[in-house]
Amino acid sequence: MTVDARRRAGGDFTRYWAGQSVSMLGDQITLFVLPTVAIVSFGASGAQVGLLQAVNTLAYPALGLFAGVLMDRIRRRPAMITADLVRAAAFGSIPLAAAFGSLSMPHLYAVAFVAGAFAVLFDVASQSHLPSLVPRDMLSGANARMEMSSTIALLSGATVGGLLVQLFSGVGALTANAISFLFSVLGIISLRTPEPPPAEINRGKSVRKQMREGLAALWRDPILRPLTFAAGLRNLGMAAVNAVLLLFAYRTLQLTPGVTGLLFTAGAAAAVVGAMLTRRVVRWLGPGRTLLLTAAEGAVWLAVPLALVLPPIPTLLVLLVLSSMWLPLWNATVTTLRQSVTPPHLLGRVHASARTVNMSTIPVGALLGGVLADLSSAMFGQQIGLTVALTLGGLVAALGFPVLLASASVRTLREMPRQASVAHGPASTDQEDR
Repeated sequence: MTVDARRRAGGDFTRYWAGQSVSMLGDQITLFVLPTVAIVSFGASGAQVGLLQAVNTLAYPALGLFAGVLMDRIRRRPAMITADLVRAAAFGSIPLAAAFGSLSMPHLYAVAFVAGAFAVLFDVASQSHLPSLVPRDMLSGANARMEMSSTIALLSGATVGGLLVQLFSGVGALTANAISFLFSVLGIISLRTPEPPPAEINRGKSVRKQMREGLAALWRDPILRPLTFAAGLRNLGMAAVNAVLLLFAYRTLQLTPGVTGLLFTAGAAAAVVGAMLTRRVVRWLGPGRTLLLTAAEGAVWLAVPLALVLPPIPTLLVLLVLSSMWLPLWNATVTTLRQSVTPPHLLGRVHASARTVNMSTIPVGALLGGVLADLSSAMFGQQIGLTVALTLGGLVAALGFPVLLASASVRTLREMPRQASVAHGPASTDQEDR
């Protein structure tokens, strides 16, 4: 790649990154505000909050594999723009419904599902498009920057959402997310680097056959297979934690939305440092040891009972910091590995297959967490019941560690594998050669 081409790619990525950063913040505001609206405005139970989070992620099991095939057949930038515009319209319907006095829990469920469905299309398109936007030697850094923005949004979104709820109500806060998608559209439209056309090798094949190719490629790879299982377990446990955590903060610890949002954001410094150090940590420890270290993140929530006997605010702060600091290292390393070992014509399907498998556990975990919270609260009281649900969720999330520890291909991985050859399939790694 020429110097001018590299400079253009760097500028394109910066504009793309900026648009996505704003959109990510809006997404995280919604993840905080939507259940808050359900709890505060409609008195939602733990099961209802779990269902609200579950319907947002049901789209991956339903549409993920098809989205992977579609993104390997069509240009990805127009697909991302369409997904952003539809999600903006979906979230924009909430303040309109509230203005006419017709907002309800079924409306919130519908918006969550529609937004989740088009988030699948955007996610698959975005992850598959990035390797064509930046050169290979910039890919790890680009993923680390995207992950840094995601982490900042994940944590600061709660604070911004909590403050917006207190200042403008929950419905007003949700308007911010509808607007944020327009910034993402502007970032995509501004890209100057030509998008490569869809691979000819994908033409003429049936959708079912292409789905099977993506799943088979994922299953054959000795690195991606255990990573997918570990991610699924982590998502299962953390979905249960996330479904119950706001209930625990509001009803057990008696915290306000503003204070709760500030506590969520307090982990931002550690998470941002983690994202900034991703390349150095991976270079120092190697991808394998980095993944082993970060897979144990869920074990942090085994200490949640301490919030009942120690001062709750500093205790919850410590838990959030310890949990948040490992997330960007995990996500950036997994994404770069997947992009590195998968040939371009399979990127959409392999990414969609992996995300379908591990994202399918999120609605299950959210529902189980909510139901477990309700059942254990009925049996032992709300304080103990919510604590039990959080602790068990953390235990399940930490099970990804022994899965990776048992995989020699992951455990002994010292550097990023070379990119797979399109001619020889997606599983060409140093581990396979040995």
